[in-house]
Amino acid sequence: MKHSFYIGLCMLLLAVAGCEKEPALTSLQKVSFEGPVAVSPGNVVLQVADTSTTVVSISWPAVDYFREVPVTYSIQFTKPGDVATWAAAYELEVGVNVLNTSLTGKQLNQIAVDYLGLAPDAEGEIAIRVKSYVDRAAYSEAASLKVTPYQLVTHFPSLWVAGDFQGWDIATAKTIVSVTNDGIYEGYIFIPPGGTNEFKLYAQPDWAPVSYGTNNDGSIFESNTVGANFKAPSDGYYLLAVNLNTMTYLLIKTTWGIIGAATPGGWTSDTPMTYDETSQTWTVTANMITGGSFKFRANNAWQLDFGIDADAHLAYANHPWKAYIEQPQLTVPENGNYTITLDLHEPGNYRYDLHKN
Repeated sequence: MKHSFYIGLCMLLLAVAGCEKEPALTSLQKVSFEGPVAVSPGNVVLQVADTSTTVVSISWPAVDYFREVPVTYSIQFTKPGDVATWAAAYELEVGVNVLNTSLTGKQLNQIAVDYLGLAPDAEGEIAIRVKSYVDRAAYSEAASLKVTPYQLVTHFPSLWVAGDFQGWDIATAKTIVSVTNDGIYEGYIFIPPGGTNEFKLYAQPDWAPVSYGTNNDGSIFESNTVGANFKAPSDGYYLLAVNLNTMTYLLIKTTWGIIGAATPGGWTSDTPMTYDETSQTWTVTANMITGGSFKFRANNAWQLDFGIDADAHLAYANHPWKAYIEQPQLTVPENGNYTITLDLHEPGNYRYDLHKN
């Protein structure tokens, strides 16, 4: 009798369980911007005087994530030709639950020239979108801003380098500069094949004294007469550094490459770059990964290499005359094929560019 009772009870429980509703499948609700990004004004002509002045305002609607959570908003800037992927975009984090921001002339000029490579003194166009993020990202539609940036000319103390490589023309002489005004100057010069490879240093853009010469032994001296020329051992691309405190110099021939976990060769071997005389830049096209970082390195050795500083500007990690600095390394925003450019032709303003192909 008990046995029958237990069987009946089990059947009853099974019947009740069977009457319960099937569990409902759940999915993430779609989050999106419900309106456009407003950029005002839509056309800005920047001046040096606008450095600390607000020149453009940007606002956007809130994104609903369907629960009370802090939403982080960022603004992305890129060229119109990059809006299919936004792979080369510069991203500026604005803050949590913030729905508007503004940019000073200095900020907008830096974004336009340093990060996006717009030409100074010419009207260019920037695409702007807003990104929201909690557990996933949402992106606004792109807005457009026309901007005419300026070339910020910083007058560093300089030495002029005239020589056979540039026709011994003091009016067009290359310069090396002292960025920190400490008597130490440096820059990069390209010496093409077919010449004498000789040059001399001048304290002014004129043949008049003061000029510096050498016996090509690593030291310099004031030499205001003909002769005592520097002589590079061969044609090529050289780092020229001069220390007027110790009256010494460095002349190091360089070829450049990229190295790091983000590159095809990892940290084991450099991926070489190619120098272009017309643009005065080094470039490489390579498949890069976002799960690693990389540096620019000269001569397959840890004598000269660049990371970036806190402002994302190129900064030496290794340099023969500097203490080693553990600089942040460069990264790419996503996996893909990139053209990477290293531009060292303007002393005091070394630059790089990443372009996803």
